[in-house]
Amino acid sequence: MNNTVLVLLLGIPGIIVATTVHEFMRALLSTIFGDNYPKSQGRLTLNPVKHFEPIGFLMMFYSGGFGWGKPVETSALYYKNRKRDTLLVAILPSVVNLVLGIIFLGIYQALQKNGGSYYLIALLNYVAYYNVGLAVYNILPVAPMDCVKVLAVLMPANQYFKYMQNEKLIQMIFLFLLFFGLITGFMDRIVYGVMALFGGIFGLI
Repeated sequence: MNNTVLVLLLGIPGIIVATTVHEFMRALLSTIFGDNYPKSQGRLTLNPVKHFEPIGFLMMFYSGGFGWGKPVETSALYYKNRKRDTLLVAILPSVVNLVLGIIFLGIYQALQKNGGSYYLIALLNYVAYYNVGLAVYNILPVAPMDCVKVLAVLMPANQYFKYMQNEKLIQMIFLFLLFFGLITGFMDRIVYGVMALFGGIFGLI
């Protein structure tokens, strides 16, 4: 097998880890806040099969972060504090992805300095990258990224309604820019910049 192809294939576990953790955390948090729906749907699990979504997977493989797992359905009706808990369910999965990405970055750096296996190092690099990438892309107000859920809570109803009227147009423009590589380089620099920032803070780089 061509070495380049093999290295690219090593990115697949990184995508699976990032999306599985992200959706599991959404299910776990919603369950903690009183919502039994994720558990009843079999989503309160780290089994990647339960969270796999092929289109989101391919998008993430292509873009390096803009992608998704099978969305966990939640119901805020069960939350004691709907606004706060909805925000936490939307935000914390990306925070966990960021933390996990930095942890794998540290392991990657340690093995690289101590002469670890080339392919294992590449695998760890991808796991770190896709976790951080997913967290970064979720800041964008483009469906189905989590930022849209945050806006639904924080924006005044009339402003959010106006945004939703233009949601499809915003999504189409973003996907056009993404598919033609007009923003992937820019987003890559942001992802690696975030990795470098936190890596430097925690002495990993």
